Amino acid sequence: MTEIEMSNKKRRTRSENAEFVINSIRELKIEPHPQSRLMKMHNVLTEANGIIPHEDLYFETALEAERDLQLLGFCFEQTNRHPDFKKHVKRAIKDSVLPQEDRGNSPGRDIQFELFIAAVCQNAELNPVRFEEPDITCTLNGRSIGIAAKRLKNDSNLKQHVKKAAKQISTAKLPGIIAIDTCLALNRDNERITKLMPDDLFGELYQKALMHFIQSNHRKLNNWIAGKPVLGFLFHDHQVRMISDVDWELSSMTVRLKTEHNTSQESHQFQDFEAQYVTGLTNLVEI
Repeated sequence: MTEIEMSNKKRRTRSENAEFVINSIRELKIEPHPQSRLMKMHNVLTEANGIIPHEDLYFETALEAERDLQLLGFCFEQTNRHPDFKKHVKRAIKDSVLPQEDRGNSPGRDIQFELFIAAVCQNAELNPVRFEEPDITCTLNGRSIGIAAKRLKNDSNLKQHVKKAAKQISTAKLPGIIAIDTCLALNRDNERITKLMPDDLFGELYQKALMHFIQSNHRKLNNWIAGKPVLGFLFHDHQVRMISDVDWELSSMTVRLKTEHNTSQESHQFQDFEAQYVTGLTNLVEI
């Protein structure tokens, strides 16, 4: 297992990034509804005069924008314009502003995760990248790899998601990867990280929390995919943390896990994939 800590250091201001995301959506001839989560986030960030105080009515909206708009900004920086890209973006606009309000059905952020995985693959030059079964396909050394992307909203549903993903990969008749978003499953109430601490200490604690979840389920994960052509897992987590008395930042963790039943050839294939894939992430700090 190799762990990668990623912090999205901002290249644009928050308001500039909000404008970039909404303008990118409009370039696809999609007009976001004024009451959609992305427009609410955009309006809070572009209308704010400087720092948004904690007591502001829309403070939580601004914090959630720190996650969603940065991830979408990264997605739109890529040049993938597969025919299904517009359809995916249109669906990604859905959902409530706060993810804890959509613990059951969340088509917007589910598709947003697929867009993110595709963007990482494209940024890593695993081209061509397509939105097709199992969810996304990319290309490594001239061979297609399938990625089933699952956004886990409750750890009790892990088995259901993993088995479904493994079946999708098998049906697609491709060697595959299961990518799992753990943001809400490991933080059901979407609590913010408010304790100030050095980056290295935060990274260590963040890593321990995610690794505890993975190690607790390690044996079950391998059992659930037995007999299916699954090369390994990608676990993605993104959390908003306080970095000063007045500022916040999006920090992310990616963990890669190969499966135990891999042949020597499959192990090498996963190692080649993960080495290339992580080059598509931004601002990496290996820990």
